[in-house]
Formats: sequence, structure tokens, C-alpha cells
Amino acid sequence: MRIVKLKKVFNNIFQKINILSLDVVAGSMMTGIFACKVLHVELHFWWIAILVLAVWVMYTADHLLDAWRKKAHASIKRHLFHYKNIRTVLPVWIAIAIACIVLSLMMLEKDIIYLGILLGICILIYFGVVYFNKEKRPFFLQKELFIALIYVLGIWLAPIVWYGKNPDGTTLMIIANLVLLAWTEGILVSWFELHDDMTDKHMSFTVLFGKKTSKRFICFLLILVFVFSISGIFFMSNNPTIRMAFVIELMMGLVLALLISLPEVFSKNEQYRYVGEASFLLPGLIMII
Repeated sequence: MRIVKLKKVFNNIFQKINILSLDVVAGSMMTGIFACKVLHVELHFWWIAILVLAVWVMYTADHLLDAWRKKAHASIKRHLFHYKNIRTVLPVWIAIAIACIVLSLMMLEKDIIYLGILLGICILIYFGVVYFNKEKRPFFLQKELFIALIYVLGIWLAPIVWYGKNPDGTTLMIIANLVLLAWTEGILVSWFELHDDMTDKHMSFTVLFGKKTSKRFICFLLILVFVFSISGIFFMSNNPTIRMAFVIELMMGLVLALLISLPEVFSKNEQYRYVGEASFLLPGLIMII
């Protein structure tokens, strides 16, 4: 009985962390450290703080928008939670968004601010298109791909500016691999949540292309990740940090491959969400080098 109670307590804790996107925030911090280590640039405390706040603001904005559209009829837990608690979450979101903007203006270089503004405009345009198109979203405007690109590019933006020159091919491969991993994880979630997405009329990847095609595409993306990672480990560089980066990405791919291989195991209590997001904590292993 005690073990069952403990499992329920831990499950509730993990569920709240996931609903509030705190696992995504932790993953972004680890990936930010990863980016600085790969490029051999100094890690700035205020940049990490701003990055964490910005990621939370972006993800929570997406959840609030979905919650507002579906209201009390939402099938997905995080959307229902944000709707029921909108009077608490929205003021916190506004305060953190303002803090993020103020800190950015005070602590970051002009080049990073300008690029950040450009990225922010892209995000606003995307949210606008999604809101006004709703169920008629074009195939090319994939939420999972857009979020993967914004997530990865947003994290690497400042380290690349500090790096001071164009990244070489190996570094670009590492960045591309992260985009593929983030995209795969997003499609995986839509694959597991097909029924809820259809109920709420969300135009997710799996709703648009079907479960069978989505699984094949997930496998295709993972094969690309494995090819890039293994090539990077054995052929791309003698630099131990670069090799470690590819090892980490290979580990992340293996975690996602495990999820798609054992759906009956990871579908219980939404474990696919917790494990999928936890895979983005693995970049923090770069600190051991």
C-alpha cells in the first residue's frame, strides 16, 4: 500500500511538472549549456535565466491559447488545467514575460536582442496564423516542426553570436540533429495523443497524416539521427567535446526509439510525455567533459 501511495505521489508531481512545462524549461537550460560547451564560449548566468523564462513564456502561451479555444471541453489535461487556472496562470505569465523583456534589454548584447526580436515576430506570426486558420491549417505549417525549430534556434542564437563566426559543418550537424530530435518528440506526443487531438480538433501531425504514416516518419527521423550521430562519433572530429555531443544525441534518439517501440508500456499515466521531455535533460551530460 505504501509503495502504491508513493507511486501516486510521484506521478502527481511529474504530471504537474509536465503540465506547467517545467520539464521543457529544465531541458532548455541543459541544451543551452550544451550549446556553449560545443562552441567553447563562456556560459552567462543572465542569458540562462532569460532563456528559461522565454521558453516557459512561449510554451505557456501555446497552452493558454489552446485552453482558451477549447475552454472546459478540452480533452488534454494541460489545456484543461490552464483553462481552469487561467486567472492564476495568466497574471504570472504576463509578469514573467515582462521580466524576460526587461532582463533581455538590460543584460544582453544588441545583436542578440535584434535576433531575439526577429524570432519573437516569427512566433507571433505563427500564433496568429494558427489562431485565425484553426482547423484549416496548411500541411506545411506543422506545429511540431515549428516548435522544434524555434526551440533549437532560440537556444543556439546567443552562443553563435558569442562564437563570432559561422559554425562549421560538424556543429551544424549537431544543431540539425537536435532539431530532428525535438521534431520527433513532438510527433511522438501527437502519435500517443491522437484520440484527444481528434476530439479537440487539433491539427497535429498524426491527425493530418494518420498513425501508420506518422510512425514511419518517426522511424525515418530517428534513422537520420542515428546516422548523423554515429558518423559524428567515429568520423567527424577528434575533439572529445564534439564526440560527446554526438554520443548524447545518440542516447536521446535511443530513448525516443524506446518510446515508439513499447507504446503499451509508456502510454500508461502519460509516461511517454515524462520520458520524452526527460530525454532533453541528457545534453547536460556534456558538463562531464
